[in-house]
Amino acid sequence: MPTATAPVPDAVAERDPSGNITNYVSLSADKVKEVCSALVVTGELTPEMSSDIFWLFGWIKGNNLTESGAAKCVGLDASTLHRVIRGQYGASYAGVCAKIARFRKITEARAHKRDAGFVETSTWKKINAVCTSARIDQLPAFIYGASQIGKTTCLLEFARRNNHGVTKYVRMPCHCSFSYFVRSLAGACYLTNNRYCRIDDMRDRICATLDSTNLLIVDEFHQAFTTCGMEVERSIMEFVREIYDRTQCGIVMAATKLGRREFEGGRNAAVYEQFRRRGMVTLALPDTPPQSDINLIARAYKLDAPTGEVLAAIREMLRRSGVGMYVKYLQKAASVAAQRGEPFTWDSFLSVWAGLSALAEA
Repeated sequence: MPTATAPVPDAVAERDPSGNITNYVSLSADKVKEVCSALVVTGELTPEMSSDIFWLFGWIKGNNLTESGAAKCVGLDASTLHRVIRGQYGASYAGVCAKIARFRKITEARAHKRDAGFVETSTWKKINAVCTSARIDQLPAFIYGASQIGKTTCLLEFARRNNHGVTKYVRMPCHCSFSYFVRSLAGACYLTNNRYCRIDDMRDRICATLDSTNLLIVDEFHQAFTTCGMEVERSIMEFVREIYDRTQCGIVMAATKLGRREFEGGRNAAVYEQFRRRGMVTLALPDTPPQSDINLIARAYKLDAPTGEVLAAIREMLRRSGVGMYVKYLQKAASVAAQRGEPFTWDSFLSVWAGLSALAEA
């Protein structure tokens, strides 16, 4: 009969005057997953219960909570939560896992509510569809588009709505070594990550943490082509492919159009052919948003659809710098109007646009 892996050793539990555990959870994700999997083998947990406990661990880490703070949210005693996530509960897990499952259901429902500051543009709808499909179908997908069109904002919003053990987001660091990229990815997976951890061990632990239920988002992956040497570039891209082959998790790779040129036709294109051919979807986003998105963003600031001189200024702004600049000008103009005690109108927007344009030309 299979035997369970030894429970994760206790972390040092700091306690307040009432005796409640107040320390932050210092466990590593791969250890929590290992213990949960072992308890499934011994019949102490069902796969669903194991999934809920691992989700809770991700939720705690993602929100940087203490054990006592997290326990209050779930409706558990702090010492109970401390033992449950370490596989040391010592009694039936059914009751506590039922509470965790209820809490997970409520939390995930709330996470899918739209952020009041986020506008669901056509870019969001496309990226949301691609990310959802990549996660469900367990295949790589590639997203390309010009800078400042909202790729990263949408990817981060998707990660926010589908987080806590499900979606792992990592931004490709510029001019990085292979080991730095691996450590960045380990951090996104909530793995213990210090100078004593060997990179080869870290690679295995990343793959042990991810599985077919996860989505890995690698944003700004063109940085590997534009700021890293050839050997580092190949190592990074091939490791991402290795992660997919070993875990069968969904993967979304996002980059500028330069990234696409290098990936599909650059100096190492033949090396990346294996990875590229595994891809399910390649999404190429337009350089500027459609009129409907311009109107949606304006509506978020309680403005009517722009026309005439205002629309001309916005189109010039989009041509130069993308939708990110359009939003920044709206924010700046709204702030200036508020400081002056004036209502925010398109005249406020044009005033800021003209002022900053004149400053740039001075």
